[in-house]
Amino acid sequence: MNPLSIAVVGAGNRGATHIESVYRKTDRANVVAVVDVDEERATELADRYSVPETYADYRDVLDDDAVDVVDVCVHNNLHAPIAVDALDAGKHVYCEKPMAGSYADAERMYEAAERNDRHLAVQNVYLYAKETRVAKRLVDDGRLGTLQYGHAAYRRVRGRPYINGYGTASFQRKETAGGGPVYDLGTYPIGQLLYLFGRPDVERVSGSTFDGTDELFTEAHVGDNLDRYETRLAERDGMEDVGFGFARLDGGRVLTVEAAWGMFADASESSELVGATGGVRLDPFEFRTTMADTDLAADVDVDEFARRERRFYDGERELWDNDLYQWLRGIRGETETIPTAEIALESMLVMEGIYLSDELGREVTADEIRERSTSTALDP
Repeated sequence: MNPLSIAVVGAGNRGATHIESVYRKTDRANVVAVVDVDEERATELADRYSVPETYADYRDVLDDDAVDVVDVCVHNNLHAPIAVDALDAGKHVYCEKPMAGSYADAERMYEAAERNDRHLAVQNVYLYAKETRVAKRLVDDGRLGTLQYGHAAYRRVRGRPYINGYGTASFQRKETAGGGPVYDLGTYPIGQLLYLFGRPDVERVSGSTFDGTDELFTEAHVGDNLDRYETRLAERDGMEDVGFGFARLDGGRVLTVEAAWGMFADASESSELVGATGGVRLDPFEFRTTMADTDLAADVDVDEFARRERRFYDGERELWDNDLYQWLRGIRGETETIPTAEIALESMLVMEGIYLSDELGREVTADEIRERSTSTALDP
């Protein structure tokens, strides 16, 4: 089978990472174009990886029948218009996370994929992680019993994009990003837990967000380093740096959320899933249960589990855990893939619910979130 022809839209960090970490390492894909409004950046990335074509406008690749896949690697509020146009042009679409800047825009993307019978995927590296696969095996084998509670956590101590010296100012602007760490970090473990729960319906959401960045970055806290931050702090528009949520799922199950760019607690990406007869902590992986009326906390060799999975695979084994790689295999009919777009849409319901609940000061229903969600999409 011929390799899939890829047009990468966005020549920044994510576009370069997709080419470097996946596309150049597999014979299943061939990058044929790089698109960026910054033509110099597009040319530099294309030259680095010997990509033959560059464009300043993504629309220029949509009429090219040789392009199979459009890889959307731009700011959150540009995802929907580019993805919908590409899907309507008959292209498959892989989109960076979060799915969009609002649930309404994410839903438009999903409906466009359904309408055109095209494959849509949304990046979530957690879904194919070995820890997730081990947990899924334990859930499917009934080792956790009836699932009750999940905790989705991704906390940094001081890892604010742009402010702390990495990333661009777009992370700190609602106009381009739509939201802060709830969207940027929360999308990973929320999607992971919803997947492990078996994708239950979200019924109600409550949440709160906090912005302590300006309070922290003062002379009293950072001393002589304040002048390094002042210009960047001035470019913010009040984006939160911490968000918490509580989602009620069907069957009475609950999901709690912690997402923080900067929080004075232990840095953690350790989410949990708990059932009536067992529970798992995902990173580092631990399985808890009882045997012979004795409490058991067991370490699990997830690396050996992953090696056994790959043992009889003749393809690019180093890419086995990569969601983009597995999605390419799915388009080619080589494997059944995790429905990342559906999971991302469900995650958007939880994440936008946190913001809406914070705004209204009360719990909100899933129907309210859908009804109140409006487009935040920018004109590309």
